[in-house]
Formats: sequence, structure tokens, C-alpha cells
Amino acid sequence: MVDTVPDDFSPVLGIADAEGLEDAPDGRIELEGLPNTRDIGGIPVADGRYVKHARLLRSGALDGATTRDLAVLADDYDLRTVVDLRTEEERREKPDPEDELMGVRFENAPVLNTSTLGVTREGGIKGALKMLRAVQDNPAQIMMDIYERMVLDEASQRGFASFFDDVLATEEGSVLWHCTIGKDRAGLATMLMLHVLGASRDRIMKDYQATNRYVASRTEDIAKALATYHLADKLDASIHVINSADPRFMQAALDAIEKEFGGLDAYVERAIGVTDEKRAALRERYLTDDPQG
Repeated sequence: MVDTVPDDFSPVLGIADAEGLEDAPDGRIELEGLPNTRDIGGIPVADGRYVKHARLLRSGALDGATTRDLAVLADDYDLRTVVDLRTEEERREKPDPEDELMGVRFENAPVLNTSTLGVTREGGIKGALKMLRAVQDNPAQIMMDIYERMVLDEASQRGFASFFDDVLATEEGSVLWHCTIGKDRAGLATMLMLHVLGASRDRIMKDYQATNRYVASRTEDIAKALATYHLADKLDASIHVINSADPRFMQAALDAIEKEFGGLDAYVERAIGVTDEKRAALRERYLTDDPQG
């Protein structure tokens, strides 16, 4: 029974395999304890330039980072700012390694809150079970609804606005933003950043789906954990759906933005305060003519 599950049992929710991305370069940084930390540098944008390498990093939570991982981020990537998109509860349960990254500025820009249906990955196994049962009937539609809420919710918009301000405030070195897995909230933040920089919708989607290649084993981890309590047979399909970087989820967010704001350009300006001046500053700082730059 669920009531017998230990409160401190908390497997990390993972995501399923991607298809058609096996040979796609995606900027993954080879780290020991962080499977989904990626440099978005090298992505081409509309004016013929490219996103600079080693300046903009997306990731899952940093609590699993080894000493070597942190040294790579600090030394090889000159990490200056970490933007945490998680909720206060998540940050308290698994805090960032601030004491081990001296000189790095840590900022909080929470997207959504603890009541959001499972996307925050809070509450250990009991929270996971509650979320999985809620989405069991139509997990894909529930995730699409969550993505819509993440872009339309005013608190989330404030979080995305803070994210952009934190990136702009980092004049030197690199910025890393993360949620828990690096799929949903980090995926939306990356989508918005790449749009502002001028990347195509196709490139944005490919970057989003690349997450599927690096944390697929985590889906199996939670399935095995649920099997211990004789629950996997009922929840297996839901696990794989909600833990995928499914294009339908991102498209739901884009469709909601189109319906409410008329497009991404209007959204980033009106909802999250990215003015023409901020857009120009971001492009000046983070774009280059050199694809290797």
C-alpha cells in the first residue's frame, strides 16, 4: 500500500528515449553527476550568426554534481551565475552547492508553485504517486495543460522575467539555469531565450527533445521503485509520457501564447518584459559570426 512507502524515499523522475536525434549535436557537457547539462552555443539564428559557446548553459538540478563537475563548470565554462527555476520547497530539499562554487551568484526565479500538478517533482514518492495517478487517464493532455499554465500563469511570467534579467546582469562568463531534470521549466526558459536570440522553431524543438537522450534511465529507476510497491503495472504508461520531452507539450505552450498574445514576440515583451533594448543587448552579447566562437 502507498501508506507504507517511506517518506524519505525519493527517486528522481526521468524521461524517455528520443527518436531521430541519435546523431544530432546538442552541446552536452560530459559530467559525472549531471546527465543533462548542455551548452546551447553553436545554434544558428536568423541573421546568420550563432549562439556563442560556453556562455549559456541549461541543466537539471545541481545537487548531484561531483567535485570534478563543479570544477569543470567553474574553470572550463567560467560559471558566474546560476538561475534556479525550482520552487522554494524543492530548493530546500535539494539545495544548490553554493558553498562549493565560491564567487558564483545564485538567483531564484521560480516558475509555478507547489500546487502545480507534479511538474515540480516535489514530495518524494508519495508526491510522485499522487501526480501519476492524477494524470493516469490522459497523461499527455495533462502535461499539455501544465505547459500552457507555465506560460500563462502570472507568477511563472515573473519567474521568466527574472531569468532574463539575471542573464542580462551577467556581463562576463557563463550563466546556467536549471529546474529538477532540465526538461520542463528549463526547457521553456531555453525556448524563450533561443527565440529572443533569433533561433528557428525547428532548432528550438530539437534542443528541447535532446533531453530525452540523457536521462532515459531515470524513467526505469522510478518504474522499478514503483514495482517494489506493486504499482508499476498501473502507472508505467503515465511515467513514460509525463517524463518525455514531447513536442506536443512545447507546442501546447506555443499555441497558448499565440492565442493569448498573438505570438512569441508580443509575449516576451508584454508578459516577461524583454524590450527591444533588452533583445538587442542579449544578441550583442551572446551571438557571434563564428560557428565555433
